[in-house]
Amino acid sequence: MAKTTTDISETKIRQAIWMQKAGKTKKSICEHLGIAYNTKRLDTIIQDFKDKEERQAELKKKARAKVLTEGEKENIVKSYQDGESQSAIAKQLYLTPQRIKAVLIEKGIPIRARKKTGQATVDHVVQDLEVKFAKGDKVFVPGINSFAKVKTVYDEDWIDYHREPRRRKYVELHGLKEARKKWGEDYEGREDVHWNIYWQYDDGQEWKEMAIKRAINKAETIIEETGREYYSVYVEGDYGHFRTELRHNLYPVRSTI
Repeated sequence: MAKTTTDISETKIRQAIWMQKAGKTKKSICEHLGIAYNTKRLDTIIQDFKDKEERQAELKKKARAKVLTEGEKENIVKSYQDGESQSAIAKQLYLTPQRIKAVLIEKGIPIRARKKTGQATVDHVVQDLEVKFAKGDKVFVPGINSFAKVKTVYDEDWIDYHREPRRRKYVELHGLKEARKKWGEDYEGREDVHWNIYWQYDDGQEWKEMAIKRAINKAETIIEETGREYYSVYVEGDYGHFRTELRHNLYPVRSTI
């Protein structure tokens, strides 16, 4: 099947135009484009590309002079926070990446680093730390240049809830019987070796007593030291993982525009 113009990359066509200016033969240019030798078709491909370039240049010229509405700015923010790059948004709107960046800075949006392992730019963002996230909220973690979803909010309500389980369940482990044979029936054994106590909650959670006490103590310490709640989040992407973050390390992602 013959290649259509859309099957040929812009880079290839630009190179073909350069080859034409450099005096290369039309046959060699067709070979470069991966099409059968056909001078009329070659001329059409190049002219169509030039016409497209002219239309885009005119649209860019008009867009540069245009004053963006608040709605358009918010749509830029939404596209960016949905994961699109500044360059991709600029191309769609016939604007420059610099203008897209200016809108993001104006709206106080963290600027993602180009490299996945880079650190986002947030110097221009004024954090409202009174904004409290809820489970399921999408947030941005500039320190790792990634989006994440809130899984747990560790605040005073979390502490109060987990201090009072619905019931406590004692589970004897198989090693206790053997230990009592050796040490006598009065031997109580060791927690997490011979037995465990589980705290069970109305929402279906079940924690080992030792683990929930440590978690409560950690939450109390962090809240006392920082004066704010902190969060467990799930980082999205190819290497998704859970991590714990303090409130000032998380930035809101707008859910509605």
